[in-house]
Amino acid sequence: MLAVLVIAALGAAGALAWALSDSSDLDPRLAELLQQRGRAAWLGSGEPEPIEGTTWTTGLEEVLAERDPKLLLDAMTTETITTLVVEAGPRDVPEGASLRAQLEAYAPIEGLRAVYLSPTHAIYERAVAAQLGDAARVMPRIARAIIGGRAPPRISRFPEPLRQIQNVEVMVLLRDRGRARLWRSARGSSVARALITASVVARQRWTERESALGGPLDVRLPFMDVEVSLLEEDGTLGSTSPSFIERVFFDGHGVAYERPGAWRYQLPDATRESGQGSAVRAYRALFEDNALPPDSFGRPDLRFYRLVTTELGVSPAPALGGDALDDSLDDSVFDALDSLD
Repeated sequence: MLAVLVIAALGAAGALAWALSDSSDLDPRLAELLQQRGRAAWLGSGEPEPIEGTTWTTGLEEVLAERDPKLLLDAMTTETITTLVVEAGPRDVPEGASLRAQLEAYAPIEGLRAVYLSPTHAIYERAVAAQLGDAARVMPRIARAIIGGRAPPRISRFPEPLRQIQNVEVMVLLRDRGRARLWRSARGSSVARALITASVVARQRWTERESALGGPLDVRLPFMDVEVSLLEEDGTLGSTSPSFIERVFFDGHGVAYERPGAWRYQLPDATRESGQGSAVRAYRALFEDNALPPDSFGRPDLRFYRLVTTELGVSPAPALGGDALDDSLDDSVFDALDSLD
């Protein structure tokens, strides 16, 4: 049984480590990430010692026995719980397993995102997409307007959930009768900034390659759907051993890594195709695509993480019965932002 969690200062820099009376191999990054978390729920054996800026609670047992993620999100809101700390359990869980069993398996859960995954514990928090609410519904029309040549709106015109300062990545995708024609993603300090950047870059990229993509964008755009999605991290990997990688990746995950100044990933569909059931194989394909050796798992300059995509909405093709052409490019689409304030 897991003994009491303690925190020890290491060295002059004051680095933190986790120590157990019967185990000394817990990832020291866990304690560092759990500082200043407000109210956090401990879903493990033993009792955690106090951590600066974090108050522990165990009051979610009844909800965790259920299967509906919304019940858990509502309970976290009611109890002002920002973070869940989960002790690892069996990976394979039966269909209809409880929320607690899914969390202990490190499986993806709608509305939650992992922050960090170690062989012994995981940290979860509310997903960015779950915080946007009704504000997300106008994003595809804003993207269509910008891709169509309209000047982006001021950041101040976006509702607060889209302006909130947080590191996010937004993807816009142009789809022609079901076929993906072009997509671009961008990171930003808010959802609004990332949406604008991704939309502007998508328009530029189409213009550069319009002959290969079927003609001028102004002609083709009315016949295409515009999809907007969030690309969210679902846990930095605390171990890159092949067995751990295979243990924590599920069907809805894409493989991803970050190196100084750049990040590379495969979307979940591409991960399934290249990996054929193996996240390690998918990572090696990603390494090859980016001129890295196939044994790059041990490189200290790479941070490995899981990627999930959350579709925020679609602006259907106007010429095929979707958004009205006039509405997609005039002030009404931007006025819709003001109605959400």
